[in-house]
Amino acid sequence: MGNFFKNIGIFVIFILAFTLSQLIVGVVVLSFADGQIDDMTFMLIYFFSMMLAYLMSTALERIACKRVQPINNARGGFDPVAILLGVVLLFAISVVLSPLGELLPADQRSFPNGPYTLIAVVVLAPIFEEVIFRGRLYNILHRRSSPLMSASMSALAFGIAHLEPIVVIEALVVGIVFSYFYIAKRSIITPIILHMCNNAFAYALVVLSYGGVPLLEIGGNENVARIAYIVSAIVVFVGMSIILRGFILERRRERRVEECEEIMYVSSDDECLEEDEPVDVASK
Repeated sequence: MGNFFKNIGIFVIFILAFTLSQLIVGVVVLSFADGQIDDMTFMLIYFFSMMLAYLMSTALERIACKRVQPINNARGGFDPVAILLGVVLLFAISVVLSPLGELLPADQRSFPNGPYTLIAVVVLAPIFEEVIFRGRLYNILHRRSSPLMSASMSALAFGIAHLEPIVVIEALVVGIVFSYFYIAKRSIITPIILHMCNNAFAYALVVLSYGGVPLLEIGGNENVARIAYIVSAIVVFVGMSIILRGFILERRRERRVEECEEIMYVSSDDECLEEDEPVDVASK
């Protein structure tokens, strides 16, 4: 229980530090830009605020854990099949959550329309946010809690950082998906690519003037929309079930490794370590 409350404290400190980094950079950059947020200014605000957030999260890890754990960026994390399955799941989640747009306040954020904004949203955001929320925050929380709890808390922080109610819920759900692929592939590469695909799709809807419009209403055919929703709901149910099972298996694997370390089994060929392998989402 003590570790749980320590993680709650780390979670609160992280949210405050992240918010502070956004405010500091926003105020400074806007003061030089005479309060006008154009295409270039938007990218600069995002870049420097996230860079500051990354430095703060790294400092938090050093203070809370005494050392900074490297972020796994193994090239083996690039798995085309896993990425394809992830993209399908993310799209299905968007469809299933789309009716919430009619119940919750719509996303009121507005972005400049230009190449620098595109770079910030589709390239910089996935890299920075995955490194900060999965690579840093998840790693900090995971020192004291299970993979599922750590993923849930980092996903919640990821959601809170997006401010708008509907975006908070979407970010919370997809944040858990990103955390799963980070664990399953033992690399930050797959979550970054999935995040890029997700943001590119969302940005395209805004550019095409579909921002805030439920996905089911874009097609216009009610019967097709109903079938699409049912299929998407099934995909989400199956996908999230696999993800939950993956977290459970990962926790069992960690416990097995801990037991092996306790009895000083150091050989990777030992029977006790046979299941010390990442969850292979491509085979699901």
